[in-house]
Amino acid sequence: MENHKSTQLSSQKRTLIFICLVVSGIASSTLATAMTTALPNVVEYFGISTSVGQWITSGYSLAMGVVMPLTAFLITRFPTKKLYLTGIGSFILGLLISIFAANFGIMMVGRVLQACGNGVLMSAAQVVILTVYPIEKRGTMMGTYGLATTAAPIIAPTIAGLMIDAFGWKSIFYVVLVIMAFSFILSALVFEDVLELQDKKFDFISFVESIITFGGITLGIGNLTSFGLISIEGGLPLAAGIVVCIFFVVRQWGLEKPFLDVKILKNKNYAISVISSMLLCATGFIGYLPVPVLTSIVISALMSVVEGHLAVRLFKVSRQEFFIFMAAGAAVLFLGTIYGVVVGILLSFAAVILKATNP
Repeated sequence: MENHKSTQLSSQKRTLIFICLVVSGIASSTLATAMTTALPNVVEYFGISTSVGQWITSGYSLAMGVVMPLTAFLITRFPTKKLYLTGIGSFILGLLISIFAANFGIMMVGRVLQACGNGVLMSAAQVVILTVYPIEKRGTMMGTYGLATTAAPIIAPTIAGLMIDAFGWKSIFYVVLVIMAFSFILSALVFEDVLELQDKKFDFISFVESIITFGGITLGIGNLTSFGLISIEGGLPLAAGIVVCIFFVVRQWGLEKPFLDVKILKNKNYAISVISSMLLCATGFIGYLPVPVLTSIVISALMSVVEGHLAVRLFKVSRQEFFIFMAAGAAVLFLGTIYGVVVGILLSFAAVILKATNP
């Protein structure tokens, strides 16, 4: 069953859908790292040990890693609008449970629901953007969405720290709850069923393999710094994830309608892009570096973009984007890292909205 509504969407409708994706994406991805700042407060509030309290972040990452490959199947079986609203609804329900949790166990139930919702939202958003926008605009829109959702987790711990000092650790949930409630209402009004539905059966074996693969690798890498590679907590789940990953890929390669289509990696350019994205995501640890070090990294990166031939080429291709990079670099130099990143995001987002409304 094919869905052709993507070709019928007006520019205004695409812009509204994109705003929904960005708003919900920023709000949901923020909680991936914001709770690291609240860890001491959570430990004291529930009277638990730090090792147990760390599950509010590691458990979140684990659950999201399991749900994201499942979303690849869900978007082919369920209408886009219902699936996206379900993802937001799951996230909101998780927020409410975490806010009113009487013990840490209930708190973790809320965090898992948040992670499941975030996994659906992040995976579905990228497919929606690639579907609703013409090919000449996809790069810009994907880049803007990626910039917003990647920068949010980096900035989140700093903002969360200020909020915790002023209003308490639960204020993080309250703020995100308001944003997600707004996103739910807006999405309910403007979203369309833009993705093609397929008659694909649920492959339970592949699903279990994906849980062990993505869950094992995520848990193993997360525990390496605490327990080391030669350990039950770190090495065992990592090894199990890698081994099962091999069986998972072999199985998907042989299926006519795979649970997760890995054959697309046969395209050399796409495979290189995926590997590059993985390496970039792996550098997310810079959010935990001291601000002076992070500042020097950001300044160096911005300078490498605007200097020499790269600056000349960018200026010739798009003067608007050139000035955005220059403004972001100046903001980092004069205002600091956090404000510099915020300035760059705001200017980029404004430019995209103007382009979308005035094609």
